[in-house]
Amino acid sequence: MKKILTVLLLVLLANSAIGQDRPYLQVSIREGFLLQKIEFLDGPKVLNKVEMQTLMAASSQEIADLYRKSVSRQKLASGMAIVGVATTVGTAIYILTPRQQITGSNLFWPLLISSAVLDIGSRILRQNARNLAREAVDSYNFDRANAPIYFDENRMDVPLFSHVIRF
Repeated sequence: MKKILTVLLLVLLANSAIGQDRPYLQVSIREGFLLQKIEFLDGPKVLNKVEMQTLMAASSQEIADLYRKSVSRQKLASGMAIVGVATTVGTAIYILTPRQQITGSNLFWPLLISSAVLDIGSRILRQNARNLAREAVDSYNFDRANAPIYFDENRMDVPLFSHVIRF
């Protein structure tokens, strides 16, 4: 019994030593009223953009491209969210101000539609940036050779059964 426990302990120690060769990065996503903040964590340390770019570029050019796409989409989503709030405020001001002219312009519908389109587009880009950031970190952590199964290149689209059973 002591031999089994000793062997099990040695296997666990060897496994933990092998697992410590390269740290795993984590993604922390915080949602705010307008913007989201994607932080990359190396243990308890929050990495800045320069450190992330050097880490990703040292690993692979493809992973660095994923990270850059994530950052650019996050910036675009933030800009669209701010412009969307501005158009919403502009629509509210336009509705609440009294009309001085009898023949006023019809700006209500264009402002309302642009506000809705910017809000929806911002949410889509925000989600896309979040997914790209997670994919970049997973690619960095698992080196794409041992990539998780949800990557498109590693999917298996093989039918479970080769014969169709008809009734």
